Amino acid sequence: METAGPRDKDNAQDGAPGPSAFQTFARRRGAARGLAFLLLLALAAYFAPLLANNEPLFIRYEGVARFTAFRGLFPLNRLLKRDAVSLRLVEDPDWLLNQRTRPDPKVSSVLLPPVPFSPLQQRLDDVNTPPSWRTGHYFGCDDSGRDVLSRVLHGAKVSLLVGLLAVGLSGLLGVAVGAAAGYAGGWLDLLIVSRLIEVMACFPTFFLILAAVAVMDPKYLNIWTITVVIAATSWTGMARYARAEFMRMKGADFVAAAKALGASPLRLALRHILPNAMTPLLVNATFDVAGAVLMEAAISFLGVGVQPPDPSWGNILSLVTRYWDEWWLGLFPGAAIFLTVLSYNLVGEGVRDALDPRAEE
Repeated sequence: METAGPRDKDNAQDGAPGPSAFQTFARRRGAARGLAFLLLLALAAYFAPLLANNEPLFIRYEGVARFTAFRGLFPLNRLLKRDAVSLRLVEDPDWLLNQRTRPDPKVSSVLLPPVPFSPLQQRLDDVNTPPSWRTGHYFGCDDSGRDVLSRVLHGAKVSLLVGLLAVGLSGLLGVAVGAAAGYAGGWLDLLIVSRLIEVMACFPTFFLILAAVAVMDPKYLNIWTITVVIAATSWTGMARYARAEFMRMKGADFVAAAKALGASPLRLALRHILPNAMTPLLVNATFDVAGAVLMEAAISFLGVGVQPPDPSWGNILSLVTRYWDEWWLGLFPGAAIFLTVLSYNLVGEGVRDALDPRAEE
């Protein structure tokens, strides 16, 4: 933790206002770098169809200019149908890659993404190809000839969405349950909520998730079901934080004043207590996102998460257990998981220090 310099001490003695939460966060270099990495990763995940794809960014096909790869961006992928170029690539995924050796007279010009391979594109000649600038497979290929860099970029969407959505859902559930127990107290807290939290806490979250997904049909194991399962089994921590904060604040003077003015219990909880309890909840949620990313990678690594051929960092990493000599199958997805979890933890520490008034003491 950084200590206050002489100028900060002079300002404090002179009664000058201290640094804002944003300034405190920005001064934590680790937190700022972690946030920058996460923003860069989010941009890479969103623009993955333009960065790694066998569909062209621009092509003049049969005299018509087309921007086929842009159809992969949300929400265009839900609104626009496949054009003639996309349909041709479904029949022959290597069609545009072979333009130099087998030029198509219907194609007058073409611009491919920086990584001209789809995450699902299998090339038998590239099976277990090591990383090479000459071949264009910068992270190598897996046992099916699929480009690892393309799969890592497209798999980032899975990790980020699962982390954010799972923590969002578990946070809503945990805060609702914990707030009800902490504010109401009495039999609702002692006989129902606290006992429910204790029962859920008895089971290790990871094994509870494994048990839940193990009984599901593999065709339903996708990003959405994994998100719901992680959220439904990891809300107890947030519930405990919310319960403790509501129990601590419901007797505060500002709550008593609002109650004297006729505020309803729901208004007291949502308008007065919850905003003042958000600091520990927000900090805890930031750390929970890192845990959710790691959880999704772990269950996909074990084969009960996102199912191939859909890319996920966990199922890419799992291939190294079968091909120990292909080190790139473990290095690159493992590095992506490590850097993402580390960045979330650094951001969580920065948020904690920025929102905690005692951090500057």
